[in-house]
Amino acid sequence: MKKSNKNGFILAETIAISVVIMTSLVIIYTQFRIVSNSYFKTFNYNSVNNLYLTNNVKEFIKTQSIDELKKMLDNADYVDLTSCSYFTEYIYCEALFDSIGANKVIFTKEDLSSLKNNLPSNFSEKLKQFINYINYENNNNYRLIVEFSDETYASLLVK
Repeated sequence: MKKSNKNGFILAETIAISVVIMTSLVIIYTQFRIVSNSYFKTFNYNSVNNLYLTNNVKEFIKTQSIDELKKMLDNADYVDLTSCSYFTEYIYCEALFDSIGANKVIFTKEDLSSLKNNLPSNFSEKLKQFINYINYENNNNYRLIVEFSDETYASLLVK
């Protein structure tokens, strides 16, 4: 009987199958990670409910002294509206912010480049991530950014 030596073939076959399995696992992981990140952003950033609540704030701001707020942005990157101190109807403002669960309400220019470069330390890390996520154009519009108490975020243009 002739004895055949197949040890080298088994080793090569094992390595080839291991490479195929590892490649498949890496591809599956990266695809899952992309889907997971997209789900996180869809759920936490600009959800329909949060956009509706932010629109309520936008309409309230338009009835108040929006021109004064716009003038304030000549000297600053943003105006923090959370305290309601800029409005004549501050009691209604506080009730509105409490009812929608707003932690922070920010009024800024649509061009966020200056704000993104100088993010304040009193902003939460997740709010900073959301601000960096926002796409913007370089025009003369304004933007309202709201951080909600459930760690979700929304942003609307104010024209």
